[in-house]
Amino acid sequence: MRDSPHALSWSLLVAAMVWLIPANLLPIMTITQGGRSKTSTIAEGIWQLFEAGMPGIAIIVMVASLLVPLFKVLVLAVVYWRAPGETDPLLSTRAFRLVYWIGRWSMLDVFVVALLAALVEFGNLASVKPEPGILAFAMAVVLTMLSAHAFSPKQLWIKTIPDQRGV
Repeated sequence: MRDSPHALSWSLLVAAMVWLIPANLLPIMTITQGGRSKTSTIAEGIWQLFEAGMPGIAIIVMVASLLVPLFKVLVLAVVYWRAPGETDPLLSTRAFRLVYWIGRWSMLDVFVVALLAALVEFGNLASVKPEPGILAFAMAVVLTMLSAHAFSPKQLWIKTIPDQRGV
């Protein structure tokens, strides 16, 4: 991988994969209402939205927080794996561009927690406190975006030519 023209892309993607583990296992925020605190991971937050009768929002959060990050990592890994010498560079280029476009919306969860923390500050009545999981999630998102940015889709169109020297 060190000799690969996209080694940086791979390194950043692997780092993003590592950060996705604590992002999904650690709590992302603590909500305090009426003296009661509730700390939630991403999955617990999704379940709480379902239980609160908000299945639409729960599905949006599930897609944005669980499925999209996994989709992005998997697609980028496949694209990187197949470059150079890609048999169908057009398909990989389109997949890469889709992931690159999705990257713009990846920080939505982080902004939601930050917005809640800023807006829901009513002293002892209610408060929202970010937890370590949101930092891990933000790190995974940023590293995935940097990985995609470091990769050039032009690498998909380079054909590998066998060494003609017989070495």
